[in-house]
Amino acid sequence: MKRRRKLVKPRHRDVLVRVFHVIGRMRRDRVSLWTACRLEGIKQETVLSYAPSAFYRQGPGKPWKVRQVDELSAAMTVLTKTGPTTVIVRSSRERSLLGQYDSAIRMWRAGEDGATRALMAFQGKTVGGHTLITDTRLLTELEEAGQLDFDTLYTSFGARS
Repeated sequence: MKRRRKLVKPRHRDVLVRVFHVIGRMRRDRVSLWTACRLEGIKQETVLSYAPSAFYRQGPGKPWKVRQVDELSAAMTVLTKTGPTTVIVRSSRERSLLGQYDSAIRMWRAGEDGATRALMAFQGKTVGGHTLITDTRLLTELEEAGQLDFDTLYTSFGARS
């Protein structure tokens, strides 16, 4: 019997995005769960209930720590040849890769030095089954068609990208 994945209800989408921001802040800034929760405006209990597998303790009463890698799934926007598409990204490695790619795209759009080199670092890499676009001619076509104007990487199914 094939196991079904639960889809996240739209009202929980904002909470999940904040949970991913807490996890990212803990990894990036090396702050405690309590501090990251305060900065993101979410309760510690909520974060632990939405993503229990991303955290661990070394004993009762000890502080919560974030795992280096997690297998939490998220609906995210991936840029394809036809424009932005919403796909399920299944791990922290893919979420991180997509975030770095988004930064490189923003650098390229702003015309910053080294943007083309930053894009080439993603050549041949895939996220959610889609190969990341590094061809600047194709990116220019997508830019002219207005397909690069999406606000956030995290999305919900049914929402327009």
